[in-house]
Amino acid sequence: MRTPIVLALALTLSAPAWAGEAAEAAAAELLEMRMKTERPEDLQLLKSVKGKEIIVVKGSMDHIESVLQAAHIRHTVIQPNQVQHTDLHANQIVMVNCPGTMPAAGVQRIAKFVRAGGLLYTTDWALLNVVQKAFPHTIAHNGRGTGDHVTAVQVKQKDDNIMAGVLLTKNTQPQWWLEGGSYPIKILDKKRVKVLASSRQMQQQYGADPVMVRFRWEDGEVIHVVSHFYRQIGTQGANVAADKMVDGIDGLTAEQKKSFKASGKGGAKMSDVESSYGFQRATSNIIVGKKKRNQALDKEYNFEFSDETVVEGERVPKGRRAKVIEKKDGKWKVRDDRGNEDWVAPAELAPR
Repeated sequence: MRTPIVLALALTLSAPAWAGEAAEAAAAELLEMRMKTERPEDLQLLKSVKGKEIIVVKGSMDHIESVLQAAHIRHTVIQPNQVQHTDLHANQIVMVNCPGTMPAAGVQRIAKFVRAGGLLYTTDWALLNVVQKAFPHTIAHNGRGTGDHVTAVQVKQKDDNIMAGVLLTKNTQPQWWLEGGSYPIKILDKKRVKVLASSRQMQQQYGADPVMVRFRWEDGEVIHVVSHFYRQIGTQGANVAADKMVDGIDGLTAEQKKSFKASGKGGAKMSDVESSYGFQRATSNIIVGKKKRNQALDKEYNFEFSDETVVEGERVPKGRRAKVIEKKDGKWKVRDDRGNEDWVAPAELAPR
């Protein structure tokens, strides 16, 4: 099963060098140029990311690490069977490549990680293998599989911070490329789950229209899409090179447009570049948003353990961050920044 995305978010698996690599490189250059002009502070936050702030769980059907590499975003790759042994904490992002198959202990580790404030980003079969198991009664696979075709997509939350600026030009036609076997999303909790993009055609053919969704879970968040991160197949659209269309791209100065034309990266098909750019922009929005959210988490987790102790069966070192979530009968129920919860004596904590 292989499934590309095409909206201003779009990627798929195993992109061939003739299309994927050139488009990703061109998109990365355009992304940095636009961010320098429109969001220089966010660009600095993006460049400040350290390797272990983003953990990528390797998959056999998807390769988000290739996208991050193209966009020069530092990250760490682990195997699915390493998740349960990995120290995941509130300030991180975990990206799970399709299919997302991992031991039950790994799913439990991810559930705790999100509970503590972590951000989980998943695609396609990880819906069934991770999200449904770790976050019940939120979203689920509707039991059907998609065919192989391109479908029009409606961006439902244009003001959402993830979707901001994902289109390179005003005339971009959002598309979503489905290649047999993707899992349509069934919304179980309509109050909690926010649909960012949807497809009327998917509703008609597969009984579920969400394409990209997000929801909060305790202190953290889950974002899921009906496809793969990394594009494999070229998108639909006029076969026009990006450097021929650069003058119509929003958010670039005249000097930046001139520089892009001279860089040699504009030879890829414009529709492929728009597709790659969209996903890179959405991913950068997610990462920057998480960096900003971490500032609030630092204030919420305003205690630390005054000595080594055991919380929910896990040995917790002195100095680890925690928040108080309940007080009763002289005890405090706390959650540490790894998602462990337990009742402790107030003397075991000190203000940060």
